[in-house]
Amino acid sequence: IRQLVLADTANRLIKRNDLFDVDILQAERERIETMLKRNGYFTFSKNFITFTADTNFRNNRVDLNLIIKNPLRADENGKLKPIRFKRYKFRNVFIYPNYDPFRFSSYRDNGELDTICRASVYYVFHQNTGVKLDVIEAFNQLKPNEMYSVDQVNKTQQNLSQIRLFKFVNIELEEIEAKEQTGEIDFSDIDTGSESEEFGYLNCYIQLVPHTLQSYQVELVGTNTSGSLGAEGTLNYQHKNLFKGAEVFDIKFRGLVETAQQKINLNNTLELGGSMGLTTPKYIGPYTSHVRVDKYAPNTQLTASYSFQRRPEYTRMIAGLQFGYVWKSSRFMLHTLNPIELNAISIQKISPEFQAQIDTTFLKYSYISQIVTVSSYNLVYSNQNVKKASSYSYIRFNLELSGNALQAISKLSDRPKNSNGAYTFFDTEFSQFVRSDINLTYHQVADENNSFAYRLYIGVGYPYGNSRALPFEKRFFTGGANGVRAWQARSLGPGSYYQPAERFPNRTADIKIEANFEYRFRMVWKLEGAMFIDCGNIWSMPKLDDRTGATFEWNKFYEQIAIGSGLGIRLNLGFFILRTDFGYKIFDPAINPNEPYKPWVPFNRKFSISDITFNFGIGYPF
Repeated sequence: IRQLVLADTANRLIKRNDLFDVDILQAERERIETMLKRNGYFTFSKNFITFTADTNFRNNRVDLNLIIKNPLRADENGKLKPIRFKRYKFRNVFIYPNYDPFRFSSYRDNGELDTICRASVYYVFHQNTGVKLDVIEAFNQLKPNEMYSVDQVNKTQQNLSQIRLFKFVNIELEEIEAKEQTGEIDFSDIDTGSESEEFGYLNCYIQLVPHTLQSYQVELVGTNTSGSLGAEGTLNYQHKNLFKGAEVFDIKFRGLVETAQQKINLNNTLELGGSMGLTTPKYIGPYTSHVRVDKYAPNTQLTASYSFQRRPEYTRMIAGLQFGYVWKSSRFMLHTLNPIELNAISIQKISPEFQAQIDTTFLKYSYISQIVTVSSYNLVYSNQNVKKASSYSYIRFNLELSGNALQAISKLSDRPKNSNGAYTFFDTEFSQFVRSDINLTYHQVADENNSFAYRLYIGVGYPYGNSRALPFEKRFFTGGANGVRAWQARSLGPGSYYQPAERFPNRTADIKIEANFEYRFRMVWKLEGAMFIDCGNIWSMPKLDDRTGATFEWNKFYEQIAIGSGLGIRLNLGFFILRTDFGYKIFDPAINPNEPYKPWVPFNRKFSISDITFNFGIGYPF
């Protein structure tokens, strides 16, 4: 293994002139162990690696020696002698696709197990496999006579664990034919292998324990949507192996009543709807031969949904259809690609008060019946270790394109435009826009009682072509339990535009910038505290909004960043967190034309309890 280790020293963690750190030495041992296990050395362990340190107290420097000891074996005379490390190959691979840990022994002893051999892999089962073997075969990377690699073992376990049919995936490796080379080693020989190289061999046993195939779930929960409190009831039925190919079929019915903070009336919001979805652990689409199923383990999803929503401002119906893919390119990165997403939005009613509010702005084009076709891509990166309280990063990026295909069809077919100058399908306008956002979060754990959370969010949407404004469900807003918490949800912005207090705030725009900092600390029992600072605002695109101060301008936007601060109390019950936050305005960018501009709230008016904004939430804000 000498040549492998020396060739890999460019990746070493120990560098000349660095501080001497025992934790780094331990990490270097683990790094070398992983590298060798990736190259077939199954029996290698970090315990073979030791360090000697020769200290020179005159200049506080250490000469460090990394030593890798060869394993020892007793010869016929009982004398211990070093032997070579060797690489391992798989001899046999056994897969148990319908494994029952409580009955397997009795099935085996009574001769009730059947075996099928496919591509030199043995499938062992009782009565039936429970799932089509093509599904397992596509995700398995462990094959007879191939070299052992810890990465392939981990990837196979990850792939099979993503199949929601299996509750547990256990992979056991057993060394066989352990005929080790004996005799003294000539350490001047650094040859790493030849035709005469002696390999070790492993038997691999993959045990797949299935879930219960069918289940239903009834839930009644309290909700908090951007500061609006309510109750939600759901009924969900699920089948995890509908067509014997580990396809997951979901059907859900949902009802919601919600009350805005401004007026306690449970009839403020009513939502009824449901969805039906099918997820299959395979790739369905073009270029099938170019998709590495065993490497990326993609899922194909098809979902249909319907929702009726009655809010104080409007009543609408939404019917949706979505087709897409979900896959993991690494342990930390999750991708979602939806090439087809179709939503038909029908506005049934708009309150006169709200209609009057939007009629003089471009917002009126957001609240119309329309067809929304979207192609979207979403990337999530998270290196959080759920088993250990340690610092981690979270990144989410989203990109959406809408209406381009319908626009092209309309132009090529010379379809006429309606009185608004827009193309229509089925007498309904369709939206055309591009929208993207990125969410960057870093959680810094100081110790078991103290941590810091940092967040930056930037989102931009731009309507063009057939649209004069973004659809309202695609527009940005801030404030509330997960935004700038010193303002109620949808009551901040856009920009420095001043608007008297609305009965039902619904301020939205095309651009959003938000930054948050939060210090979290334990108090007593299951109570946690937090101190936070939130900054941000929303803006309209230039030329899309005539309101004074509402549009984004490079030389002014930083002067329109709202700032709020406050305290929070959390009840951490482990399986979920109840959260209350009390926010106080520090800098209010809204310019009232009837009063002198005094944005710094604490220095320009006496403190009043009405200046505190209360937010209730479930889970951490970010």
